[in-house]
Amino acid sequence: MTEKVCLLKPDMETTKTAKEILESLRNEPFSLETDEKLANHPVVKEAKAGTLSLKVVERFLCEQYHIIAADTRSLEHLVTRFDGNQVIRDYFQFFLEGERMGYGKLLTMAKAMKLSDSDLENYEPQALAQGYPSYLCRLAHYGEAPQIAAAIAVNFPAFGKMCSSLADALRDNYDMREDEVDFVRFFASGDLDEEAVKVIEAYNANEKGKLNEVHYKDIQRAVRLLQSYEVMFWDSVYASS
Repeated sequence: MTEKVCLLKPDMETTKTAKEILESLRNEPFSLETDEKLANHPVVKEAKAGTLSLKVVERFLCEQYHIIAADTRSLEHLVTRFDGNQVIRDYFQFFLEGERMGYGKLLTMAKAMKLSDSDLENYEPQALAQGYPSYLCRLAHYGEAPQIAAAIAVNFPAFGKMCSSLADALRDNYDMREDEVDFVRFFASGDLDEEAVKVIEAYNANEKGKLNEVHYKDIQRAVRLLQSYEVMFWDSVYASS
């Protein structure tokens, strides 16, 4: 039997399956607005036109260098925090390994962009661009697994579409080889819902009182904020360059 989580509405309390919750989150106005903003973002539009300054790409890599370092620590904490639940632990372990793989790919792309290790390390990250990893760190310490899994499942495809478009443009308009844009392509992830559903169900399958009860509004807030920080990241990378 499929586990259900509590979905709160202004006038009533109902339940939805984990899958239905993810579908509902994607149809929230803030999610639709995020998708539209990213699809029409200047970074994408100018890259496709071949007019995007490579300074923007360099700043993107420098910010990502610091983001990966922060997200790796957050995911390490989550793996330890949920060590007692194999399903949840494995979910965060998967993304932790992805961050570690992404780090190597970032260094390869940075080298292609003539950025040294010193350039990356000494770069001063921007507050708006680093809002995303800061909030993920907050979720890692104080959020609950359904919030984090849902936020990742909804956010990563939006981020992935941006990365896929940027990778195509860099290859087609800036004479970069596919292996040189592999870092950007790496995050063009597919559907993450199946594993996120398992996390939500595993969380709710625990004995009553063992884990904190999570309502839809709690999940909704986490997704909304992470989506907002995603837009802030791209805005910052573009504006500051």
